[in-house]
Amino acid sequence: MYRGIIEEVWRRYGVRISKSSISEWLRGVHSQYNGKRIPSLELLEPSEELAYVIDVVCGDGSVKMKRRIRKGYNELFICLEVKDKEFAEEFGRRAGMVLGREPYKPSRKAKGIYYVEVGSKTLYELLKKPIDLNRIERFVEHRDECAAMFLRGFFDSEGSVSESGAITATNTNYELLDYIKDLLWRRFNIVAMGPKPLGLQGKIFYCRKRRKTLQV
Repeated sequence: MYRGIIEEVWRRYGVRISKSSISEWLRGVHSQYNGKRIPSLELLEPSEELAYVIDVVCGDGSVKMKRRIRKGYNELFICLEVKDKEFAEEFGRRAGMVLGREPYKPSRKAKGIYYVEVGSKTLYELLKKPIDLNRIERFVEHRDECAAMFLRGFFDSEGSVSESGAITATNTNYELLDYIKDLLWRRFNIVAMGPKPLGLQGKIFYCRKRRKTLQV
């Protein structure tokens, strides 16, 4: 029995586990999740909460690796750093729901910045940048509710409303913006213009703050 479990886990996930570990799991001595809750992308279930987390990380969020002294072991995180406390709390709450944990509470940094750090190898692998749209598509388009929450997360991060009432969003990832535009039309019959660059690439200007000439 043990050999069969070991070989099946290796075949599916590329992870070699020991007979003693399986025995401890079966006897309830330890949990196979080892605090990770979702140990692989294959076990990650589509949900509205996950769709929201995905697009927040696509926007204002980031991923981070903390290297450890122990060889072959790193701590992996998805992170959000914003001035809006309620936004940070919403992200932390939904990330906790995805992983089956308590809400991640934002910590306050200097200049009114709120920071949320979520430790998860699985979410790191899903959202490491550049974002792989093919990898996130099945979670985003699982159903209309997931697509809607994905769009909400994106516009919470990158959106703004002009005095005329026009809703705009900016992001450096052209393919992501094009996907957002296509998703709005396919799922909700909403027509969006663009994407288009805000400035000319290669433009040279003088930055007073840095006291030097820069090129973008």
